[in-house]
Amino acid sequence: MEQTLKGTGTGFFGIIALSIILILMGIPFVGMTIVTMVLLLSSSRTALPLVVVILVGVYLISDFTGALITATGSGLLAAGIRSGRSLELSTTFASGAVAVASIFGTILMPDQSLLSQENMEALSRIYRSAGLSPSEIASMLNIFLYILPSLLAIWAVSGTVAAAVAVRLANQRRKEAFNIITQGMDIRLGLLPAWILIATLSVNLTGGGLPAYVQQAAVNISIFMILPYSLVGFGIFRVALRSYPMLLLAAVPIAIIFPPAAIGILVMVGIMDTWFAFSLRLKKLMERKTQE
Repeated sequence: MEQTLKGTGTGFFGIIALSIILILMGIPFVGMTIVTMVLLLSSSRTALPLVVVILVGVYLISDFTGALITATGSGLLAAGIRSGRSLELSTTFASGAVAVASIFGTILMPDQSLLSQENMEALSRIYRSAGLSPSEIASMLNIFLYILPSLLAIWAVSGTVAAAVAVRLANQRRKEAFNIITQGMDIRLGLLPAWILIATLSVNLTGGGLPAYVQQAAVNISIFMILPYSLVGFGIFRVALRSYPMLLLAAVPIAIIFPPAAIGILVMVGIMDTWFAFSLRLKKLMERKTQE
C-alpha cells in the first residue's frame, strides 16, 4: 500500500539538527538537497539554469569532486522520486552512485579533491602538532591513502542519506507536498552482501599471495560494510528496546565507555540478521504482546 512518508525530524529541533549534520557532512550534500528540491518543484524552464548556478557555486566553494557528487546524487534522487519509487529505494541507488562518483572524481582529478596538496599539507600539520615524527607521519598518510576509497564511500553514502532525509523534511513542511512513497522503513540486507563481506574477510585473512590491488579492495570493502551492517544492527536494537526497555541500561554504558565494542556488536547483530531474521522475530513477539 502506498503511503506518504511521515516520521522524525518534523519539528524545529529536527530542522536545526539536520541542518548542522548537512553542513558538517560538507557543501556537496547541502547542494544535493537544494538541487533535488529545485528539480522536484521548479518548472523545466527555470530548473536547469538554477541547477547550473548551484553546481557552479558548489564547484567554487568545494571542488570538482564535490560538484560531481552533488550532480549525481540530486539527479538520481529526483529521478527516483518523480518516477514514483520509494525514497528508500531512490536513496539506495543515489548513495551507490555517489560513492562511485566520489572515488572516480578523486582518481580523475586528485588536485580537485581530498588529495589536493593543500589538504595533505594540512593533514601533515595536524600530525606534527600531535607530536608525530616524519616517519610516523609518512606511515599515517600511507594508511590514509590505502583506505581512502572506503572512507570516501562511507562519507558519500552518509551524506546522501542526510540529504534524502532533508528532502523528506522539506516536503513535509510544504502545504502542497509532492508524494514520496515508501513500502516500509526496515533495513535488511540479503545474502549477497553477506557473502561479499565473508569473501573480503577471507581475502584479508588468507590472501597474502594475491595481487596488491585485490588485497586493498578487500580491505576497503570490509571497512565500508561496517556502515550498512551497523544500520541494520541499530534497527534491530531499536525494535528490541520497544520490547525490552531495560536493555537501555546496559547499552548506554557500553556505548559511552567502549564505543568500538558497541559498533562491533551492532555489526555482528546486523550480519547474523541475514540468517536469523532478528527484526522479524522481535516484531512477531511485539505483536503477540499487543494481542495479549
